[in-house]
Amino acid sequence: MKHFDGTPLRETEKFAPEALVAFLVALEETQTTEDVWQLLLALAKRLDLTGVEYIYATDYRNWERAQFIRTTAPSSWLDYLKQFPHLRETSTFRRHACRFLTPIKAGQAYAEDMGPLTEERRRHMELGARMGMRAGVAFPLRMGDPGQAALLCFGGDFSAEAFDALLAEHGWTLHAAALSAHARYTELFKLEFIERNQLTHKQKELIQLVGEGLMDKQIAHILGISFSAVRQRLATVQQKTGAQNRAELAALAMRVGLVPDPLLRAHSDDLTVFLSTGDGKTGSEVRQPGQQPYRAAE
Repeated sequence: MKHFDGTPLRETEKFAPEALVAFLVALEETQTTEDVWQLLLALAKRLDLTGVEYIYATDYRNWERAQFIRTTAPSSWLDYLKQFPHLRETSTFRRHACRFLTPIKAGQAYAEDMGPLTEERRRHMELGARMGMRAGVAFPLRMGDPGQAALLCFGGDFSAEAFDALLAEHGWTLHAAALSAHARYTELFKLEFIERNQLTHKQKELIQLVGEGLMDKQIAHILGISFSAVRQRLATVQQKTGAQNRAELAALAMRVGLVPDPLLRAHSDDLTVFLSTGDGKTGSEVRQPGQQPYRAAE
């Protein structure tokens, strides 16, 4: 087994479960979100899990906001949800992943361990069992930005006893794989934004300039076009991306990597901002000799 650049794995890298190591090595080579999804499906198949569900919400407080769901469930489940739309509120994602970070067992096989259940909740679990997810485990994957959350669920047609045995053997593998896959998927998802929204090179350049804080007249001068042409391009870009205003376009430029995140911008000098040793409760700024500590503006 080798890393993406051909470097053989060291013995000190092989202490994790073999299935997890193989997954992570393959994940290093992924170039698209589809690659990551296929790796998750392959891992599930390797562990005899027939169901995988990946949910990501940009605003979990409003279910109808932009999001994606990737699932092995047949499309017929969407028709079922149209008949009973309130079932969305009973999902593990809404009830658990949007609030907590602890992995949780889910599915009809664990109904007796869940305490009192509403009829809607039982109906939701029945739907999952009918589609092959009688027992499963869900891993909350909170995003860094407020209001964003995700969940990866693995499962299959197992009894509670059989699935507990599977988790005892492969739970670490599934959890670590879910965390790493989510990080890689969201990274690639941002990079694919330009292609996904069919933005041209000129439109991408325009978003970058807005993200750099330039005004329309400055942009017109840099691009060698008229002021009105800039306004027309801005309107087209907003229509394609769904951005409501200039501030959202600037935020978009940062999110997709066209401009640097101001919180991660490199310092003008070579320094370690804060060094904490010992019990981790105390520390101090560390700078090169002769450098003056940073002072905030009055």
